Amino acid sequence: MRFKLLTIALAGTLLATAQEVTITRHEQLLKGVESQAYSPVLSADGEKVLFSQSDYRGLKVYDMKNGVTTKIADDAMAGFCPTFSRDGKTVYFMSQSREDMRVFREMKSYDLASRATAVVAEKSRGMLAPVAVEGGLAVVSDNGRKMMSNRQSGVFAYADGAELVVVRNGVEKRFSPVDTKYTYLWVSLSPDQTKILFYAGAKGAYVCDLDGNLLADLGKYYAPAWMGDDYVVAENSTNDGHQYESCQIMLLKADGTFKKALTKPESMSMNPTASASGNRIVYSTIDGRMYLMELTIK
Repeated sequence: MRFKLLTIALAGTLLATAQEVTITRHEQLLKGVESQAYSPVLSADGEKVLFSQSDYRGLKVYDMKNGVTTKIADDAMAGFCPTFSRDGKTVYFMSQSREDMRVFREMKSYDLASRATAVVAEKSRGMLAPVAVEGGLAVVSDNGRKMMSNRQSGVFAYADGAELVVVRNGVEKRFSPVDTKYTYLWVSLSPDQTKILFYAGAKGAYVCDLDGNLLADLGKYYAPAWMGDDYVVAENSTNDGHQYESCQIMLLKADGTFKKALTKPESMSMNPTASASGNRIVYSTIDGRMYLMELTIK
């Protein structure tokens, strides 16, 4: 009897967490115009998307409101995890060069209104992807961490090996919520800045709070990204050790109670990115096509 009651209770929980997901729009962007559109990054308002070539060289922005594509840079590694500023007015990206067989990176900014580019962090070794903060960005390299912002308060997070580094109002704390001999990747704050999404090398995607307390194990999915405060989009892929065998886009609830495939495994769809409002997704395919998807979730 006790087992029967437990089964009924579990069934009720599953029903309570079930979601009705409807794809209301699904179409290719820049069809017949761009042959290489990889690694998209969607702005918080869902109106602009950054994209690059397959080797991360160069960076462009596509404005979905007016249908205009603008070249931002031709630099090597410019397309590796660029980010929009939190106010959506600026793009931050890296530029990579080699000197005496050593790799250096510098950080640049691009003003979307004036189309002006500026160097905001000089060449350094070990520079990580830019992290947007209130009023600017944080740059982390072998030279340490620098805040380039008109405000010194707020929250941001990044990975340092197999540690999460959380900075709140200038105070740093380090956590390792998931044990792995590899590094953490794809670290990001939820839009409401209360949760951290990350991938623990060879383990999977997880969500924790700002004190490092683990909230959810989402499964072995790659390239996770926030879709609003309560959902995550991620890549579900398989490979033979050399090349992809299958790849699809997944919708996951951030508490781990729900998942749904948004594309088929044979679609070879990857690198999803989503709007802060949680209703718009952009992803790319293995052959360099870029797609827009809009959802309603009830």
